[in-house]
Amino acid sequence: MTDSQITSTVTRAIAVQYDEFQASLESLEPLGVQQKYLNYGFRSARDQSYEETQVQLCLQVFRAAEIDPADVLVDVGFGSGEQSLLLSSKFEFKQYTGFNISANQVRYATHRAAERGLSYKLSYTHGEAEALPGIADESVDKLMSIECAFYFDRPRFYARAAEVLKPGGRVVLADIALCNALGFLSRGREDFRRMGTTGSNRRDWEKHLVTKSIRDINSETRPGVQSTVFRIIKLASLARITGKQRREWWKMAFYTQLLAIGQLLGMVRYELIVLEKGAAT
Repeated sequence: MTDSQITSTVTRAIAVQYDEFQASLESLEPLGVQQKYLNYGFRSARDQSYEETQVQLCLQVFRAAEIDPADVLVDVGFGSGEQSLLLSSKFEFKQYTGFNISANQVRYATHRAAERGLSYKLSYTHGEAEALPGIADESVDKLMSIECAFYFDRPRFYARAAEVLKPGGRVVLADIALCNALGFLSRGREDFRRMGTTGSNRRDWEKHLVTKSIRDINSETRPGVQSTVFRIIKLASLARITGKQRREWWKMAFYTQLLAIGQLLGMVRYELIVLEKGAAT
């Protein structure tokens, strides 16, 4: 998929941003700077390192998916590919396909899987969550998305997820949304509309999928959100990255700080959501 095929200006801007993130992180690797994950993390113990909290968030999603050895998996928004390598080391499954709108992240993840001899079961595609190109209807057992659904055109994403899932298949989201009282924000800006409110998002997915469980993980994720602000500021201060990359990191730091404040004030909800496709969907 080329950039010209990304019709939404919001999606195109996100793709550019994550391309720059990946390029800057690769440029810092020779300096010993490693940032394996780009999620906010899940703190299950006070003595966890920052990276351990990020691993824990991935594991929370994988466990909620209840992955079986025969499962065909789709992961939307896989970052640098680290979470797919973690998944492969902890769970047995048949096949994994990751989708990402960042061409740089697709390239990097593909290379890392090949280095580890995992290309036979891990594949990565440059494509949108709302389209999932190349995925046949009723062919997927589990579809996962870690901190990405707030970037999607949600109604289209939920409809497409229901198409590709087998009956009884499951969607698991580590998802961030506005509280219902802030619904007016989604009427003015496309990015807020995509983030949605807890109520509007549920109405959208329940047109296609059944709600199995919703778990509030605000308290477990808030410490990682605040830690991420400082981590981003540190990355943005490194001299090797370009001015454009630095601006994208500063932009991310700003919105992450807003998220931390929103969580603290109860204006933003972070939830672990499990949905299923019914037999008649």
